[in-house]
Amino acid sequence: MTSTSIRAEAAVRPEGTSGARTAFPAVAGLPAELRAEVVAVLEEQPRETRAVVRRLLGATVAALVSGDRRAWTSAREAEETIRAGSALAAAGVRPDPLLVLVGRLTAWAVERAAGAEPASAGRLKDVVRVGHAVTRGLAGGFHRHARSRAAAPLDGERLAAALLSGQRVPGAAASYQVLAVRCGHGVLDRLPALGGVALTRGCAGFLLVPEAGPGRGPELAAGLRAALPAAWVAPYWARTAEVPAAAATAADVVALAAGSGAPAGVHRLEDFAVEYAALRHPAIEAELRRLIEPVLAGPGLAGTLRAFVRADGNRTRAAAELIVHRSTLDYRLKRIAQLTGYDPVKPAGLQVLAIAMTTAHARTVRAQFAAVPDPR
Repeated sequence: MTSTSIRAEAAVRPEGTSGARTAFPAVAGLPAELRAEVVAVLEEQPRETRAVVRRLLGATVAALVSGDRRAWTSAREAEETIRAGSALAAAGVRPDPLLVLVGRLTAWAVERAAGAEPASAGRLKDVVRVGHAVTRGLAGGFHRHARSRAAAPLDGERLAAALLSGQRVPGAAASYQVLAVRCGHGVLDRLPALGGVALTRGCAGFLLVPEAGPGRGPELAAGLRAALPAAWVAPYWARTAEVPAAAATAADVVALAAGSGAPAGVHRLEDFAVEYAALRHPAIEAELRRLIEPVLAGPGLAGTLRAFVRADGNRTRAAAELIVHRSTLDYRLKRIAQLTGYDPVKPAGLQVLAIAMTTAHARTVRAQFAAVPDPR
């Protein structure tokens, strides 16, 4: 037995039975090509829809083989088909592969009935009607459930998650002021609404305020800052379809602010234009990461470089902040130059190293924001 046929036997067998023929005699009797298609459709199903799809396929093939459209179009069978479509919609699974498979099964059953002796026009019609009944019920159940979900109002967190994920939300505002927030200490349990909807995960979150024009960003950011003194905040206005991109931009600004060692507060994209361009360019960001990795791994070197950047290249101030002798600072700066090829004592070298350090730390903060729109 080939690996495909072994998988086919397993896929069409429900849990707790010993063989495919015990599960669906008609399915086990399908041609190998169709059995493989049944396997593919079943394997693509998530756990919550697999059983209902398996039952539907078994009943469909049995009805197609018998040509008994009256049994299939009974209230019970029709309800089972609609239930399968509804289950797919609830799980977020498109019905297209299953509908295509039902069409293929119907075509096979028609060809089979046409070749039977004696051939019967009435039987052929009944087979086609079974196929139509299944596809109609399946598609109807799916779209009915999808429409009911779309019509249901979303709570604040679900609305924010939908907008941040780029979903079309009925009744959404035309535009939003998107504010990215990261708390410096502990978990960000909640954000003050300020007339909008919020979503948080861990120490990061977003606040979306509807119909707040581009000029209201600083005002709303100041409101968040007042409520969360130890937070980095960045506002960005966008039309509804562009909310995901605006959220990504605002999150990157916060990530760069935190990564640069800037104090908590309200930050703007123009404050980190060069770093933002580097962070958004994968090849440049990767090269900067490779450049700074030896410094991050070296004992005391990362803290030394950060202090030297904060001191604008002033050795006396940096040594005082680090509470080390000037000679110790000079040794560490020389070691950084040896490891990276860029001399932090020179302005150009210090600028490159500062950007590399900032983007490296920003990647960690960026990952915290990336997890925010994920469903719980």
